[in-house]
Amino acid sequence: MKGDPIFIGRPLYWAIWVVIIAVLAWLGLTAQHVREFVPFQFAVLALAAGAVAVLVLAYRPGERITREKFEDEPGPDS
Repeated sequence: MKGDPIFIGRPLYWAIWVVIIAVLAWLGLTAQHVREFVPFQFAVLALAAGAVAVLVLAYRPGERITREKFEDEPGPDS
């Protein structure tokens, strides 16, 4: 574990969080969830769909997604 980075993932993944937080903060500060609820719902849905799309399109096979490696657990027949 020594020397492993604290934050894993590419900077793109962290940028997605920044965009989501910024958009949600703007929506909240302008009270869109009170004044224009249906467009607010579509904005949240678009944020979620966009984030998932970026993650799926940017994923590279074999890319590390967790800090700890998964241990091979013995199966029921071993």
